[in-house]
Amino acid sequence: MPTRITILILATILSCWHLPSCLAQDDSGVPSNLEQWKLPEGVRYEHKVRQEPRPLHIHVLEMDLSSSNLAFAVIPGDDPDGDGPAEVALEHPRELAKRAGAIAAINTAAWAMLTDPATGKKPGYSIGKAADVSGWVAQSGRLISPPQSGYWSVWLDNSNQLNMGMIASEKELLEKGIQAKWAVSGFRGILKDAKVLVEPSQVRHPRTAVGLSQDSKKFVWIVVDGRQKGYSEGVSEEELANLLLESGCSEGINLDGGGSSSMWILNNKSELTAANRPSDPTGVRPVPVVLGLLQQ
Repeated sequence: MPTRITILILATILSCWHLPSCLAQDDSGVPSNLEQWKLPEGVRYEHKVRQEPRPLHIHVLEMDLSSSNLAFAVIPGDDPDGDGPAEVALEHPRELAKRAGAIAAINTAAWAMLTDPATGKKPGYSIGKAADVSGWVAQSGRLISPPQSGYWSVWLDNSNQLNMGMIASEKELLEKGIQAKWAVSGFRGILKDAKVLVEPSQVRHPRTAVGLSQDSKKFVWIVVDGRQKGYSEGVSEEELANLLLESGCSEGINLDGGGSSSMWILNNKSELTAANRPSDPTGVRPVPVVLGLLQQ
């Protein structure tokens, strides 16, 4: 026969499973209480949970670009072969972010694996494996990957203005006199002048996107979980563009997605933690480069 004390303990445990104030975690290890995140003034994180049009977990990080305490850095993996064909080696996104002391980070550019000379085959997505990044990637005057037609980029110019658009080649950079403090690419643009550039589609995946408000004062990162039936089933590019519109953006780019989609935020223990639930069953996928948010 259970005692009154036992019943009270069980009731407390059950209530903690459902109340955010108990700092419960789901089975991904992601904190369910937003107060666990350690973010400075000018940065706001929101976790949106929806059931329509399908189960979705949407992670939004909004940054006020007028805040003098914020900065950004593009953080690539190491160059594994110097002047060889590889541009970077894959690395865990959290480890890349930690190299720059980032307080938040997202995955960015797509890439292709390079053939392993030892096997004559392209390896799987593993830490340390050589990759060729798609599109323009640069940081502090170092060109990591050249601009490439078909891949849209976001970059900070020397006047500290954030820009989005497609730069097709190094020649175009020179002709337009573009000099960037940093740059990173995704796939295509999905939002321009507050108009959606992509058609509705039934192709739904985990997605990562960046967006910019019309007044260029707000920079938005969005990660949508996907490929997890009943939890979060992903979105199309058109749905992703509308999420950027919902967050007040007029410009937006679809970055690399799928198993690469991840958002990392510093928690109250000063640990970078996944805010979302990446979809690969084997764990977080290593990537070639991340975009990090830094506190100055």
